[in-house]
Amino acid sequence: MDHHQWRLDVGQVFATTGVGVAVADLHGVLLRVNQAFCDALAHDVADVVGRKLADVLSTADGAYDADGVVEALLTGASAVTTDVLLARPGGGTTRTPAVSALATAPDGAGVVVVQVFADGVRRHRAGDGELDPLTGLRARSGVVADLDERLRGGRGLLGVLTCDLDRFRVVNESLGHAAGDEVLVAVAERLLAGVRAGDVVARLGDDEFLVLLPGLAEVREAVEVATRLNGGLAAPVVLGGPGAPREIRCSVSTGLVVLDLARPDPVLGPLDAAVALRDANTALDAAKAAGGGCVRVHTAAMREQAVQRLLLENDLRRALERGELEVHYQPVVALPERRRTGFEALVRWRHPERGLLLPEDFLPAAEDCGLVPAVDAVVLEEVLDFLARRPGTRVAVNTCAARLDGTFATAVAQGLRRRGLAPQRLAVELLETSVVDGDSVTEGELHALAALGVDVLLDDFGTGYSSLSYLRRLPVSGLKLDGSFVADLPADASSDRIAAAVAGLAEGFGLLGVCEGVETAAQAAHVQRQGWRRAQGWLFGRPAPESHWFAPADAPADAPA
Repeated sequence: MDHHQWRLDVGQVFATTGVGVAVADLHGVLLRVNQAFCDALAHDVADVVGRKLADVLSTADGAYDADGVVEALLTGASAVTTDVLLARPGGGTTRTPAVSALATAPDGAGVVVVQVFADGVRRHRAGDGELDPLTGLRARSGVVADLDERLRGGRGLLGVLTCDLDRFRVVNESLGHAAGDEVLVAVAERLLAGVRAGDVVARLGDDEFLVLLPGLAEVREAVEVATRLNGGLAAPVVLGGPGAPREIRCSVSTGLVVLDLARPDPVLGPLDAAVALRDANTALDAAKAAGGGCVRVHTAAMREQAVQRLLLENDLRRALERGELEVHYQPVVALPERRRTGFEALVRWRHPERGLLLPEDFLPAAEDCGLVPAVDAVVLEEVLDFLARRPGTRVAVNTCAARLDGTFATAVAQGLRRRGLAPQRLAVELLETSVVDGDSVTEGELHALAALGVDVLLDDFGTGYSSLSYLRRLPVSGLKLDGSFVADLPADASSDRIAAAVAGLAEGFGLLGVCEGVETAAQAAHVQRQGWRRAQGWLFGRPAPESHWFAPADAPADAPA
């Protein structure tokens, strides 16, 4: 490359990049700056050229160490990144990264090229649409209109990337919204720093961001940008404020869809912003489902799955309105006598087209759309009616953590009172993982149920945290061993030890122990020898409607547990 070509390349960088760029000699004297650099510093070009970098940039620890940067670059570093403080026009400063990279002309003269990634407000010009007041990025309304325009009149490949912070709510709840805002600003700055020239960064709302990647040569290029952004966002954010600096690490989930603007989707036809954002968010959901902190690229299979999930959600809402949910009952027996002591209530959905659906077929969708509490409420009412029809029976009903919102125990008490039922005939089962340490509302609900006389059982015990403090602190009446520990008994030595230990734990705490998943006589005999006194499983009966267990005029003589 000749000297003139080198000068031309620098000129192209100045003309095309939205990043603030300055060129300094090896003594730190500024030789040339672009307008974005001056905008970031709130200075005019004439006020900056000829001054030293140390005079115009301030790092978090003091002046910009131009000599240290040059030394690091000359000894082998390809680039040096440091935080700098830039003055805001209205007063105060903002922390933003600066990258220094060494360039050498053919005549041996060396220069330091400094890139400054300023806050988003200065990156945009009039006509870009409404700006987000916190980050200065483009806001939702403007960028959606921009995306629609690109989809209508663009050519080539366009990447649409959405990302949000995993468990960002924890930051706001633990450190306050001011700290959360600081994290969001840092995320915005890192996105601006990591994109290519010409890419668009916007904040869609809360902790969700959008990046448009126009002019892609291939899908792999978009994946590389998304992966690079994810890596940059995973680095710790140093919060300011009084006291020692605090580091916050927030993983980020990213969804990406790459659209060929010259070839409309054969199924969907012409694209619009709503469709593009939907597909990117579907990929984002897949990234979160994979554990977060990763990138997922949208596929046709994801779209089909999302459509089926939406149809299922709509059907479920109608099912709640039309009374299509029904309750099946599985017996619980006393092992020594093989006597039925009660039932567990299990929900089923009599779908008008798909037939009888099991919980695993629809409860995940219900959980995603917040319908599980409504399902639990339907089951509770049906169980209470069942108890009123069948004197002498005892039933355990499942409930989710979301239902324990401060109103559940009251609803149970009112339902029992309305039917004239003894509270001891009802038990409530909740998953071990539903009990979160320090959740005062949930603990209050459990204490209220115990005061009422309703037993509380920890279901699927052994699959969650198995915190013994729960058994000491909470009014738990019993444990139900998860059936996965019974499936391979008596052959599996590890499961054998766990099942025996939980039986001893229940006995030691004076709790009712129920062993789930018993399917064979050999398993029943084995768990009885371990110390289990109650059991449940296909050996004693599969879940079935009330009519399977009782004739219409039956008055069962089952003894309460």
